Amino acid sequence: MEERRVPKTRLIFGFLGVLYASITSTHAAAHTISANQTLRYNETIVSPQETFELGFFSPPNSMNHYIGIWYKKISNRTVVWVANRDRPLTNTSGELTLTLQGVLVLRDATMGKVVWLSTNSSSKIVRNPIGQLLDTGNFIIHEEDEINQENPIWQSFDLMTDTLLPEMKVGWNLVTRTERHYTSWKSVEDPASGEFSYSIDIRGYPQLILRDGAKIRFRAGPWNGLRFSGAFNLKPNIIYNFTFVLNQREIYYQYNLINSSVYTRLVLKPNGRLERLLWVDSINDWNIILAPESDICDRYEVCGPFGSCNIDNTPVCECLKGFEPKSPDQWRVADWSQGCRRTIPLDCEPGEGFNKYSNLKLPDTRGSWYNQTMSLVECEKICKSNCSCTAYTNSNISGTGSGCLLWYGDLVDIRTVPQNGDTLYIRVPHSEIGRPGNENNSENRSSDEDFELPLFGLSVILEATNNFSLNNKLGEGGFGPVYKVFYDYMTFYVLVSSSSETQDQSERMVL
Repeated sequence: MEERRVPKTRLIFGFLGVLYASITSTHAAAHTISANQTLRYNETIVSPQETFELGFFSPPNSMNHYIGIWYKKISNRTVVWVANRDRPLTNTSGELTLTLQGVLVLRDATMGKVVWLSTNSSSKIVRNPIGQLLDTGNFIIHEEDEINQENPIWQSFDLMTDTLLPEMKVGWNLVTRTERHYTSWKSVEDPASGEFSYSIDIRGYPQLILRDGAKIRFRAGPWNGLRFSGAFNLKPNIIYNFTFVLNQREIYYQYNLINSSVYTRLVLKPNGRLERLLWVDSINDWNIILAPESDICDRYEVCGPFGSCNIDNTPVCECLKGFEPKSPDQWRVADWSQGCRRTIPLDCEPGEGFNKYSNLKLPDTRGSWYNQTMSLVECEKICKSNCSCTAYTNSNISGTGSGCLLWYGDLVDIRTVPQNGDTLYIRVPHSEIGRPGNENNSENRSSDEDFELPLFGLSVILEATNNFSLNNKLGEGGFGPVYKVFYDYMTFYVLVSSSSETQDQSERMVL
């Protein structure tokens, strides 16, 4: 009897030894998946510092199942990436396998069908692929003896869902013509592609645009060397730094953590709201620290062509100086959709020039033209030589300014801010050049000699005074009669001069 028990005891200890070795081996390789290895339900892959975790999950109140990546150390599970967002599993029999060709394949084992698969974006022959989850949240496939994070066989960062993580690039790879953009979930319970997307539009000078379907909802504007023109609250901070790259190979925006222990993300919510979130341990929740859309002036083209939105005004829309409402009746009832038109039309005369408008969000750059090396003087010459060129400015305002950005046609989606806005030079007829008031929100003039009253022709006088109506006349002094008039949708007091100096040029009025 005793001789029979010894082999059983040895067998038990031998089995436990093998089991322990297996468990230890599995734990050591928890952040990778090898070729022909399969990941099943309740199995996960963890990044080296246990920052992120990849596995199967189900959203709240949902019967569907997905492969996703989430923060491992945050108790409130926060999913930042979903593989099969538009093709969910309906049971827990999913299997994720890495093939010898370096392709991830998600199968429904019950139905025996492929639900989702990755692509091999590398032109190299794959010999021994391995999948690895990095502490950035990026799941990459690479050769086992070669970790090339810049050009892996495949990476999840190229297939964004609703979240922009540190080190992710939103933009374009111009060599492969690959675009990276993120799209909202359909709802908090459904990670399927929603209606809202955030991307860099490269039709003209590149700019960030938030879309609701095909319709533009918000435009952060072009990069001006310091920030996006319409992202006034994007400033240097202690949490992350940010950069914009524009060259012949790539166009992208990216931010990177200054302190790696901080969790922050930029997420596009199902309702289309873009939020910068920061994890706060003390409240065990995400805190909103930035929201690019803050008021009605952030809505796209709210004031129409050549209109500018100023949240400090009531109503918020006004025509740029030198422009007037295209439809006065609609403008008076706060319907600004038709925008503004020039008070004096352009006729491509040699005397046309440009007036300076300051503290603006730059207009929509779709269809614009740019050159990154030209000076502002060269930029003006090019614009002036083309009658269809509407406006120009520096493409980069950092330092002393550089580059050239030209607009053609209508200028839309302009916003006026109290300070730190961009400068725009808009084409005007000769009679409007240097007209006071054309420089929106310009610096206050400190001396009286810098102030000059504008003069207008007889046709303007007749219109403004209702043909010198006595109903508008307030009185008369030594320099001539004074009228109270409604002109250019504002109330002015008008002095009509009848001195001999002005008779040869028709009578003129001073506002």
